[in-house]
Amino acid sequence: MDKIIQIFDLDLSNISSGGEVRSFTITGDDNAEFYLEVKDSTTGYYYNFFNNSFQAANYKLERNISGGSYNGNITFPPITASSNYYDVYLYARFGTKHAVYDEVRFADGTLDINSSTGSSSLLLQKIIYQYQDIVLTLQGYSPNSTVVGTFTTDTTSVVRNGNVNSKLFTLTATAKANTSYAIKKQLEKSDILAFTTSTIANSSPEALPGEDIYPTVTSTDTVDGNFAAGTATKLVLDTDVVGNIAVGDKITIATADLTDTVDGAVESGVKVVMDNNVATKMAVGDRVTGSLSGITYAQLDASIITVAALNPDGDNVKEFSLSEAVALDDAAVLTFTPKCNRETFTVAALNPDEDNAKEFSYVDSAGGTTSRLGLKDGAALSFSNQKNQQWLLDDISGIGKNVSITGTNIEGSPVTSDYQRTITISEGTENENIITTDFASFVDTKGEKPTVSEGLVTAQPGFIIFDQAQPLSVKNVTITTTGYGERSILSLYKYNVVFSDLLLTLTPTTTTTTSAVTSSTTIPVASVNGFLPGTTTVGGIGIDPNVVNPTVISRSVTSGAGNIELNVAQTLESGVTLKLGGSSQLVTITGKINIVQAGTADQTIYFDLEKLLLTT
Repeated sequence: MDKIIQIFDLDLSNISSGGEVRSFTITGDDNAEFYLEVKDSTTGYYYNFFNNSFQAANYKLERNISGGSYNGNITFPPITASSNYYDVYLYARFGTKHAVYDEVRFADGTLDINSSTGSSSLLLQKIIYQYQDIVLTLQGYSPNSTVVGTFTTDTTSVVRNGNVNSKLFTLTATAKANTSYAIKKQLEKSDILAFTTSTIANSSPEALPGEDIYPTVTSTDTVDGNFAAGTATKLVLDTDVVGNIAVGDKITIATADLTDTVDGAVESGVKVVMDNNVATKMAVGDRVTGSLSGITYAQLDASIITVAALNPDGDNVKEFSLSEAVALDDAAVLTFTPKCNRETFTVAALNPDEDNAKEFSYVDSAGGTTSRLGLKDGAALSFSNQKNQQWLLDDISGIGKNVSITGTNIEGSPVTSDYQRTITISEGTENENIITTDFASFVDTKGEKPTVSEGLVTAQPGFIIFDQAQPLSVKNVTITTTGYGERSILSLYKYNVVFSDLLLTLTPTTTTTTSAVTSSTTIPVASVNGFLPGTTTVGGIGIDPNVVNPTVISRSVTSGAGNIELNVAQTLESGVTLKLGGSSQLVTITGKINIVQAGTADQTIYFDLEKLLLTT
């Protein structure tokens, strides 16, 4: 009977860049035979289990299991390249085999050899990666560039997925010569942010159940020419289409449905004569409804009967034909509803032949031209930009709920949000009940396969939902997803960090008077740098200590020597040192960071200075 190797127990997590010693245990039946081989991918060397080093010559550890297991160690050296990996091969031999194979695959469908157990052959293979340490950077940041200056950084090296216990950090923000800082509020965890970038796919967005993707009319124009045959896929307007309409716009008729009166009864036929030239009242494809003395024609009301042709015999401009025979009375009033007001037609291209700036092409709801649109000259068209809440991104990794989204062509200030439609039953009564009719999560992979590299998901395509619908112009746009607080850092960066002892302080600034003043609110000083009008107070020799320090109202220049204007007159000697209060040109951020578990790549965590500082 074959001997069985049951378990190969070896820590397969990333090896520290400085090297490690890893123990292993091979568990199985007594006298089960194996050999173990470890190969360095960078050098091609083999591990020598006798002298605990890697060598060029092939080396195998050949052993038998005794007492139910075999124990050993592997010494992995410090890394000499940016990354490295080791192939580990465990072979069964001489009547020995591995436990039953249990296969595991990554989300992209590729084989996960480290998570799989057992083997269907004599070989059981594993892989261990080794990387240089990654760097976590802390830095001040102004999202809208309203707080300007020089912002220092604090960096921490950490092993991938490793940890760093309670490290002190210090950051500074130094204002430019003509600006100053004052503290708006003290630093909190909610002022710390992370952000990532993704790209919206250059593909059609996916409409949500019940979503109105054409919410408003965005432009209008009139048709220049008759398109009565209903065969044209290109239309001409009175004005240039570029800048007025956009690809994807829904096309509708802006004016009310036109009407006309039947001139002569129709017992049962498809040709109808009207009081007026039919080209001014209708177009091929228009739906026809009608009434006589307020009573509707049941046949016209029950089915969609349309205009089939105008002046079908070419001998009467007041005659048209119907798509099916109908009995009509003389003086019956017919109403003509444009086809584009009951079916969806959208703009496909602007100036498609590049020979007419006023021309555009259209497609039907299926994206083709199976259904054609007929329009009469002078028809007033409305165009509604398509806007959608749900879009496909190239990577949704870490994007959380209620995080803000920015980017070129992004409208408003959207955040990621669940989509929900509800109805209210028995509203305003004690039995009022709100029922959700449609729901979609703010993020959904919808079967999109991720990109997996070296066992890690590097990109996961999927759909996100904006709380504000976005135009088609966001296709192929790179967007930034921003989140605040430790939970957002974990979600977006995969760094589990804890901040504590956060503090924001101003470094005191001084200046000196350049001449004496007597009972004056205007004080000449050597430098106005660091003064923030309306906020800065001054103290010093000559300033009455029993009175609240005066406040600077204004300064005559933004930097260098000049005058400051105080709210209370002062008598001061020349050369007096004045100490500024409430403002400075240097702000310091201090605190502690505990990296509970690092991510897998370099990252920067930001402190939102716009939430913290007032500035000039």
